[in-house]
Amino acid sequence: MRKVTMVTGNAGKWKIASNIFKKYNVELKQAKIETPEIQAYDVEEVSKYSAIYAAQKLQTNVIKSDVGYYIEELNGFPGVFVKYINTMLTSEDILKMMSGKKNRTIYLKECLTFATPDGKIKQFLQTEKATIYKEAMGNGSTFDKIVVFDGEDLPKSMNTEEKNLKHFESQLKIYDEMAKYLEGEKENG
Repeated sequence: MRKVTMVTGNAGKWKIASNIFKKYNVELKQAKIETPEIQAYDVEEVSKYSAIYAAQKLQTNVIKSDVGYYIEELNGFPGVFVKYINTMLTSEDILKMMSGKKNRTIYLKECLTFATPDGKIKQFLQTEKATIYKEAMGNGSTFDKIVVFDGEDLPKSMNTEEKNLKHFESQLKIYDEMAKYLEGEKENG
């Protein structure tokens, strides 16, 4: 059985990955370590750098997920800086920036990177289209209160945890792709 460590402190990401990887011949472990987030606009570059850093620090094969939120009308803002924006701005601040904007499209881009301590990488990328809601609702992060997934009527924060989990498990095909990739790879060391 192939073993790999997922570097995340995000309980939601861990739960999604655990549920998906159970279907494959890959044992998934978790490590909660801080990784540097380089100042790059491209989520793939941020994920690559963080994954290689974690693999070298832990001296094991890792997977690392990074996410960027790209609001079309705001020229791709906030991009990879979602984590920072969630602590610096409120949902209402984002909605003020969207005032008068007709296009409320936001793209949620996730990159899942496999890295080895010697710097080998394999990346899987997925983009999901969503919408910025007209008002903030519920509890959660800045974006949880205003992002509405396609096919939904209300922001993510208004859904149950179980419903959000099912949404991500069905949408995040990159986790299945990663597990299939790892199943087919020869064990290192």
